[in-house]
Amino acid sequence: MSAIDVLWLPGELASVPAGGRTTVVIDVIRATTSITTALAAGAERVIPALTVEAAREAAARTEGSLLCGERDGVPPPGFDLGNAPGEYDRATVAGRTLVFTTTNGTAAIEAVRGARAVRLGCFRNVGAVARAVAGDAARGGGGVAIVCAGRRGRVSMDDAWCAGHLVTRLVQTGAGATLTDGARAAQALCTELGPPTPAGLACTAAGLACTAAGRALRAIGRADDLRACAAVDDLAVVPVRRDGALVSDRGCQGGEEDV
Repeated sequence: MSAIDVLWLPGELASVPAGGRTTVVIDVIRATTSITTALAAGAERVIPALTVEAAREAAARTEGSLLCGERDGVPPPGFDLGNAPGEYDRATVAGRTLVFTTTNGTAAIEAVRGARAVRLGCFRNVGAVARAVAGDAARGGGGVAIVCAGRRGRVSMDDAWCAGHLVTRLVQTGAGATLTDGARAAQALCTELGPPTPAGLACTAAGLACTAAGRALRAIGRADDLRACAAVDDLAVVPVRRDGALVSDRGCQGGEEDV
């Protein structure tokens, strides 16, 4: 891969378009974690929607779909599921189409529509994402853009932390690449916070709890969601965008799936 870049906010795409690069969208708390969890649990596809109204319209057009997501951390009236990873178990979502909208994550996903390939990352699938992106590079990809969703237009430490860890994992794949300042800064933040590990679940969850998004979840009684967001490398599924929906790319197995 020619270069690894980290965009700390989707707004940077105005200056540095995704273009022909493989793009990874990260919204650790909670959208990309929930979507990855849903696909690992057997959901057929996830249709991202930019607004609540657009989500309702898409669900109405899609027979048998589940309407999912949040605004201000909670599901809007009439939604089937919220944005908590624990809601997306096999009994609930297997074989179903999910229409999904969130405050920050789905906006970031929509912002990278012009990318060569769009994948979703979180701590739960970070190793699988690194392998998938390295595979893209081996097939002639034009570099990697890791896009952090942020929170209400501000930088999110949780997203940047995960992005920095993904940069390190990409470097470890052995695919030669240069790092932009954004990528180096994310790596430095990850080093400062401590690289997350499967054995360090409690420490990672505690770190997430200190972020603005983590504090907001705690304020609405959703602190338990942070443990699901803090798990590392327990899922092998990499959501990839195809034909306007997110589906499972299981080409790079390596984690354990038990959702």
